[in-house]
Amino acid sequence: MTKVVFTKQRGAFRSVSVTGHAGYADEGEDIVCAAITSAMQLTHVLLDDVLLLDIDTEVDQEATFIRIVLPDGLTADEAREAQHALRALRVHYGELEKEYAQFIHVTEVQHDA
Repeated sequence: MTKVVFTKQRGAFRSVSVTGHAGYADEGEDIVCAAITSAMQLTHVLLDDVLLLDIDTEVDQEATFIRIVLPDGLTADEAREAQHALRALRVHYGELEKEYAQFIHVTEVQHDA
């Protein structure tokens, strides 16, 4: 199962992490895993290459883990665009979870420190 965790701070998305294989089908034929990975890649491209945000990205292929963390100090416009990107990803993963509940689990964690 793939576990997706969205971290929020003061009500706003701060990061998203994805861990594990979905297990829907064999590697290379797993449509759930492909959908999860593709959406994460698209979000990364939007944040990094289109919006030019200095996001922190961690990828560990052996541990099947990827995390995107938004930077501190965003302008109001940058923060709004970044929130739209992560909110869209959250909605997409939520829809996948409805359809494939035994293969993807999505949670939100509030961190107000």
